[in-house]
Amino acid sequence: MSSPAPLIEIFGSVQGEGRHVGAPMAFVRVAVCPIRCLYCDTPESYDAPDAAVVRGPDGEQLEPNPVLATRAGELVSQLGLRRVSVTGGEPLLYPDFVAELGHELRVRGRALHLETAALHPNAMRAALVAVDHVSADYKLPGTLERGDVRDQNLACLELAAASDVTVDAKIVVTPAVTRDDIADALEHLSDLRAHVTLILQPVTPFGAVTAAPSSDELSEFAAMAEARSFEVRVVPQLHKALGLP
Repeated sequence: MSSPAPLIEIFGSVQGEGRHVGAPMAFVRVAVCPIRCLYCDTPESYDAPDAAVVRGPDGEQLEPNPVLATRAGELVSQLGLRRVSVTGGEPLLYPDFVAELGHELRVRGRALHLETAALHPNAMRAALVAVDHVSADYKLPGTLERGDVRDQNLACLELAAASDVTVDAKIVVTPAVTRDDIADALEHLSDLRAHVTLILQPVTPFGAVTAAPSSDELSEFAAMAEARSFEVRVVPQLHKALGLP
């Protein structure tokens, strides 16, 4: 039997983050997130609505929640895009849904990208069987309302790096992030440097974060990563600059 998940929306756009920035991509956004980032730009995903909005070739339609993975595969395939991202919210709250969606899309000749806050190693292990690319967050404590999830992030990244997928480790950089924060992150992630692309993403001001980091800070942080032999990219959110969802 197909596994369900509550969804917020299904839509087509371009990938705005990471190594695939600019690539046409379909998105399946799941509902509910267990943490609160100070810069979060999708607070509507905190709670599950009664129905998901599907923006397809014939306009918008509502799909009652929760949505089965097989049905989500059908709906997103109608967009005709080769790559599909499952994002959130937090997809790893529904690892069976992610795995079944990935299998459904592979049958249809499509690739599934997982964008995750990387909080649940067991769920990551279950989902990896059917995804082709992972973008996993490494969340600096100063970018969260509370808590420290770096050990969970590292565990998830280790699992992804040991599997047959490409992996981005994404650090969102706010003006509050310091040189010491980045140095600590690079040390914590050092064993993965040959297996992941490190994405330094300057924050798009939203919510409690009202400014972006300076270009000098970004240049310094990228140079620090280069000096530690990381494959590093500084990638802002392209879709925000283009006014896309």
